[in-house]
Amino acid sequence: MAKKANRKMIGGFVVLAVIILAVSIVIFGSGNFFRKKEQFVLFFDDSLKGLNVGAPVLTRGVKAGAVTQISFVSDMDNLSSEVAVFIEIYPDTFDVVNADDGESDPTDAIPQLIKEGLRAQLISQSLVTGQLVIEVSMRPDTPLKMLNLPGYEKFQEIPTIPSTLSRLGKELQKFDLQEINNRLNSILASADTILKNPNIAASLSDLNTLLKDARGLVANVNDKVDPLADNLNRTITSAGTLVDDVDSAVKPLLTKIDNTLDVINKLVKDVDSDVDPVATSATEALEAARDAFISIDSLVGKQSPVRTNLDTALKELAMASRSLRTLADYLEQHPDALIKGKGYQNY
Repeated sequence: MAKKANRKMIGGFVVLAVIILAVSIVIFGSGNFFRKKEQFVLFFDDSLKGLNVGAPVLTRGVKAGAVTQISFVSDMDNLSSEVAVFIEIYPDTFDVVNADDGESDPTDAIPQLIKEGLRAQLISQSLVTGQLVIEVSMRPDTPLKMLNLPGYEKFQEIPTIPSTLSRLGKELQKFDLQEINNRLNSILASADTILKNPNIAASLSDLNTLLKDARGLVANVNDKVDPLADNLNRTITSAGTLVDDVDSAVKPLLTKIDNTLDVINKLVKDVDSDVDPVATSATEALEAARDAFISIDSLVGKQSPVRTNLDTALKELAMASRSLRTLADYLEQHPDALIKGKGYQNY
């Protein structure tokens, strides 16, 4: 009688075969098994909580590699510790053009890219799960920091920069949280004291009354604004009509004024033409008068001969007048002098 087959063993082999097939599909189906990879090392001094082996390495949101190993490194010379993160990058996800050395291999272009600002940084993949990924991007505005730790020379090092959360944490550490807390407590205590002050309640009540009065005033003003607006509109309409009437009346008046100005202008021109001869004659008369005055001045001037002779004649005439006055006085006193003569009185 043939030996009966062990069903459990057969089932185990079948399950194992299925598992191997599934793993093979995952490994070989992803295409990464035979894919070319380049190893790089990154050194972080940030917390790596949430970063796991297998986490993607992204470049502008595109997966360009994965994390392969995470190690803790202690530098006894500098008494410092770092976390070394090994990553693999797929060169076939990059194309290099216009390189300085003419190389088109992305791996050979990494040193030049590092000089130009290639940096690695931890970023959050999900705020819910707290998972971290590594992003490699160009950050030329950041400093170049290379550790070059012994034992890691065979791996190309990519400089790292602090994560956004790390920078935020460092900025928060600059604040004195205890002092801020004390000030907040003091402000709250002061606010509580103010709110409990009975005068505040009375002021709030007065403010409420004032607001009610203000609402009533606004409502009253609104009731009066509409009639006022209507009156204003009517006034504006009347003013417009008045302006039109004035404009229609002013236009003929302006025409008459223009005609009058033309007549005046013509009259001025005519008068101007008549004034020129008169002005010439007046000028000649003034010249003749000036010559006459000059002649008269030469006759009656202080140094003129006529003036001298006239002064002499006047003096002699004055002397003769005095002699006649003396003779008249004498004859009045001695009337018989004309008969007897002047000498008769001496006897």
